[in-house]
Amino acid sequence: MNTKSLHTLNARDHVMLEVTREYFSLTPEHMFREIQGMRRLVEEALKPKGISYDALKSALVPDRQRREIALVFDTSAIASGWYGYDVAERIIPLFEKKSNHSVLVGDYLDRPGHEQEIFEAFEEAVDLRRSVDFRHPTQFYIVYINNLTDAMVERFDQRLAGYEAYVGLADMTYMSRLKIYLSTMLVNSFLKHGKSIIQGHEPDRDNTEDVNMSGYPFEENGYECRSLSDDLFGVLLSYKIERPVFPGFEVDTEFAINAVNPLPLPLDDFRIEVEEAKLGYLKDAKAGSMERAGLAAVNTATLAGIIREKVADSYIYNLVFDREHNVTKFNVIIQLNAREREKPTRLLAALEYRPVDKVLRLITLY
Repeated sequence: MNTKSLHTLNARDHVMLEVTREYFSLTPEHMFREIQGMRRLVEEALKPKGISYDALKSALVPDRQRREIALVFDTSAIASGWYGYDVAERIIPLFEKKSNHSVLVGDYLDRPGHEQEIFEAFEEAVDLRRSVDFRHPTQFYIVYINNLTDAMVERFDQRLAGYEAYVGLADMTYMSRLKIYLSTMLVNSFLKHGKSIIQGHEPDRDNTEDVNMSGYPFEENGYECRSLSDDLFGVLLSYKIERPVFPGFEVDTEFAINAVNPLPLPLDDFRIEVEEAKLGYLKDAKAGSMERAGLAAVNTATLAGIIREKVADSYIYNLVFDREHNVTKFNVIIQLNAREREKPTRLLAALEYRPVDKVLRLITLY
């Protein structure tokens, strides 16, 4: 079987794969074939709609050079009970027609017993555009958008300034308490691919159909609505907000590896391999990135330790099996905190997955 690459896989927020495996008592080999089958179904469903799965990459994986934001709205300032639609009316016209994004939405939920932490996370991250009385977390509605340039962020912020419900925005490019909280609260609403809006529809609806399940005014703003089964959309076309791997959610990484390799093993048991020649090349060819990350003088053992620590701080993506070289590989974003008053540095690490000797070999870092 020709193993297809995957941009991302979401078993963290979507339980279908876990339920399927447990209900039918499937082996890793069976799950490998099942996920690869889903990957093919996605490609087959999108192609007649004029959409290439490969072209969706920028909307589905984190980009260390692009920004992510959370736009915050006070629902008490919106007369309509369908405040999501009211917000969507303002936001949809602000997207650039050719850009690709994943958009997640949801209320800022309460966490009983953690009210103070919820407030502090909001207070430290949200750049307010008007004064607001924080009475309860759920008065705030959040729209999360990825793959943005600085100009795009400024456009959203400036054009929404006159909207009474707009409270402000939080820069979610780097890890923060608010980003982690939002990763547990928000759901994928739609994927924007140029002039196409992709959503999930009911699993029993045929994939040849196209439905605007959210009911937002996309067509009125010049977009074409495309849809496919929510089982496919939820697992393979949903963006995951970066966060540490929480206990009990390790299955997400397991299924991601199983998508391209029939032998998924816990990464905690793997040794990180950084070859001397590889490190020398990185210090020479990627000198700027290494310097910004404070790694200009690092040795192989120290770099391996840093990578080991950071692999559990996010999720893996760009899942590939290279048949020609018999190599399974994936990417992970590594965030390194900078000196005081400087932004953290985000590096992309590409790692080879070798289950036989339980090694993750560094391919590149930049």
